Amino acid sequence: MTSPVDVRDSYPLSPVQRGILRRAAGETDPATDLEQVRLVIRGRLRVAEFQQSWHRVIARHEVLRSGFVRDDADAAAQVATVETPPPRWHLDDLRTIRACQRRRGLAEFLVADRSQGFTLDAPPLSRFALLRVSETEHLLVWTAHHLVVDGWSLPILLREVLAEYRAALEGRDAALPTPMPFRDHVAWSAAHDLAEAEEFWRAELSGRPVPRPLQSDPPDWSGDPADAYGEDSLELTSDDTYLLQETAGQQRITLNTAIQGCWARLLSVRDGVDDVVIGSTVAGRGAGPAATETLVGPLVNTLPLRVRIRPDQPVGVWLRGLQARQSLTRPFDHVPPALLRSWAGPPAGVPLYESVLDFETYPMDNDLFTGTADASTLSVRFDGRWAASRHPFTLLVVPGDRLGLHARYDRRRLGPETVVHLLGDLALLLSLVATDPDRPVSALVPPDDEPYPAG
Repeated sequence: MTSPVDVRDSYPLSPVQRGILRRAAGETDPATDLEQVRLVIRGRLRVAEFQQSWHRVIARHEVLRSGFVRDDADAAAQVATVETPPPRWHLDDLRTIRACQRRRGLAEFLVADRSQGFTLDAPPLSRFALLRVSETEHLLVWTAHHLVVDGWSLPILLREVLAEYRAALEGRDAALPTPMPFRDHVAWSAAHDLAEAEEFWRAELSGRPVPRPLQSDPPDWSGDPADAYGEDSLELTSDDTYLLQETAGQQRITLNTAIQGCWARLLSVRDGVDDVVIGSTVAGRGAGPAATETLVGPLVNTLPLRVRIRPDQPVGVWLRGLQARQSLTRPFDHVPPALLRSWAGPPAGVPLYESVLDFETYPMDNDLFTGTADASTLSVRFDGRWAASRHPFTLLVVPGDRLGLHARYDRRRLGPETVVHLLGDLALLLSLVATDPDRPVSALVPPDDEPYPAG
């Protein structure tokens, strides 16, 4: 470690962690593999007690107080400390700043915060910013490294923080149950035979199509690497969202499947192909110890999803087949992407996919994230998150009364006009599914009178 700390012990990395650390070793962008979450906190916040609650929760979870080291043989280990220094906090009061200046300043702060990165052998790999907006509202920015946490862990940790905070105000112990240590998941992963997974993925990816660029003429963009990814979003109307949810339920498919199918169909129409591979983010909790549902740590993974277009099938039938096929991957969803690429075979050096769909399936209770939670008069609202991507386009899908389609795209590969066009066409295909799932897949097409812009 970089400083003299009281080390409890060390243990190996999980397959997902090994993949992350391997990438980090060759990266020059400090924002790579960071998770930056924004939460709006309403109520008369007692800042010192809130900070201390986060510190206690970090101390509860071994993975959150771990650093990462390599030995001379380039083998890596995660090293847990007995006592971890408190996480770093940036406190600021924005009450006297005009709203437009505040928005601009926040955007600049978020980029600067990501540019700092982390020193991987100096835990904790988390830091916080608490920005006061009004007498009863704060914006919390939590930045953490993917080596120790994933998005699924967010509501688990936030519930614990609110419990600790409430207990601190009431002068009692929170009496939280002992969490499952991340090392149990690592041990399960090490004992799990990958032979069956390799056989499955080799067969699944054999003869796969080569992904085509989402934009053939890359835009001319240069700037700070921490600001290389732009964002855009589109929300379905409440009525369209309700109809899509109703249709999905009637067709016995998930919203995730409907969106995956429509995105793959959109790419197939654009490229004139009937075989598409996209990236799909999975919770990575479909196998292993039962307690992984409440485990804090990096289990979320991105897997290739191969979609065969069946033009003559009704859309609903086709989507049910896609969902059934994807369910077969669940026992093998812990395999890191680098290993998958090595199993995929030729063509070497070609990415498996150009775009990733990330459907928010995190266990977020409505009473926790809609501003109605009772945490000693505090309420919390999810305000968005940023995560680096190595792919030109990542679509974050946020369910709710109005389904949110949030695009994060590489400005060096895609122009904003193309992204707006993609989001609009995807929303149209979703409406076609919602209104008539019995139409043939061949009729699931965007309007052909508006060609895609070159950038």
